[in-house]
Amino acid sequence: MYQSLRTNELPDDYVVFDIETSGLNPKKDKIIEIGAIKYKDNKKIDEFSYLIDPEIKLNQIITDVTGITDDDLKGKDKIDVVLPKFLDFIEDYTIIGHNVKFDYDFIEANITKLHLKHLKNRIVDTLLLSRITIYDSKNHRLKTLKEYLGLNYNSHRALDDSLTCNDLYQYCKNKKKRNWQTQFIHLYYMLKFGGIYGRISIKKRTI
Repeated sequence: MYQSLRTNELPDDYVVFDIETSGLNPKKDKIIEIGAIKYKDNKKIDEFSYLIDPEIKLNQIITDVTGITDDDLKGKDKIDVVLPKFLDFIEDYTIIGHNVKFDYDFIEANITKLHLKHLKNRIVDTLLLSRITIYDSKNHRLKTLKEYLGLNYNSHRALDDSLTCNDLYQYCKNKKKRNWQTQFIHLYYMLKFGGIYGRISIKKRTI
């Protein structure tokens, strides 16, 4: 299902989102935070941020990474309350995340448990997008790319990672657009004037 929802289109209306979890296994681990920001015409119009009571004790590693403690989650709404609100929030917007299949798998696992309607939103993964537009980063982890772009958001908190993801998305989208514009100009002059442009090899980038 995930593969069929992925899109190469880079829309101006979208929702960036991120989750924090109690572990890496969507079948047994829990979502402990969901953050999302809605954009229309590339401008922020709304945001969504919930801590979620997982009804389990967190591993200390998770607390060390996220800064989220058991006390932070105690008494918060549970996933059966928060997830329907999240699905209402995203509507039919394209959803965007970094390494988004991880988030998608957790959302879908909980949708199945709660007998909710499965996601049909188009999906953009900024991990894949960054790999075809950013060539000089040591890796394409979100924290690394945050530093690459000179951003000052926190890491491993859902809303902050959503903000980072949006800035990364806009950077990659604009860079991709500029690359195509440059290629088009080269092609135009090669066809129109020949000469030196006749010796230019214009390589189509992988979309």
